Amino acid sequence: MAEIDELVRRTVASVSMIADRAVGFSTKLLLVVVAVCVGGFLLGVAALSDGIQAVWIVLGIVFGSIAIGCAGVARWRVGAVRRHIPELATEVRTMIGEGAPESQTVIDTFVVDVDGAAPEGADPDAPGGPPTGSAIVMSRQMGGFGSAVGPGLARWPRLFAAVRALTTFPFLMLAAVGISLVFGFLGFIFLIALAL
Repeated sequence: MAEIDELVRRTVASVSMIADRAVGFSTKLLLVVVAVCVGGFLLGVAALSDGIQAVWIVLGIVFGSIAIGCAGVARWRVGAVRRHIPELATEVRTMIGEGAPESQTVIDTFVVDVDGAAPEGADPDAPGGPPTGSAIVMSRQMGGFGSAVGPGLARWPRLFAAVRALTTFPFLMLAAVGISLVFGFLGFIFLIALAL
């Protein structure tokens, strides 16, 4: 029983660490995305006129909403992981206690020592491997894990939601950053047009 408790504690601590890093990163990125998209949109409205201004307003609202929405959804999902740690711990304990087939993959993926090394007996080539590094790198590593055990996690909704939040995080951030870069570039062009 003590061994199961230790595995649960280490698994939940690892998930919590990843979620904390992702929350910090996504909060900062959300603020930048909002500033860049709103700034670029307003510069476009000021620089353009007539029919092209109407097109810009429609496109700006659509793509700005997508960028801000992607960053907001990513932030909300990883924040939800952190808010539901007790339920997540209960589900992991139940899964390991039942000896569910997915439990070994969960342990291999999430249980890491303080120095980032996998525990004894863990498969270093398990999908995703032990999470290390930044929030984006860690959540990208979860992609292999999500595809390896995704359908089997349906019995554990909090664990499934945590895996989904961590696996979709890099894609949502990439979409937000990509659209923001376009807004930033266009905003710079609109600023030059206003200055001339």
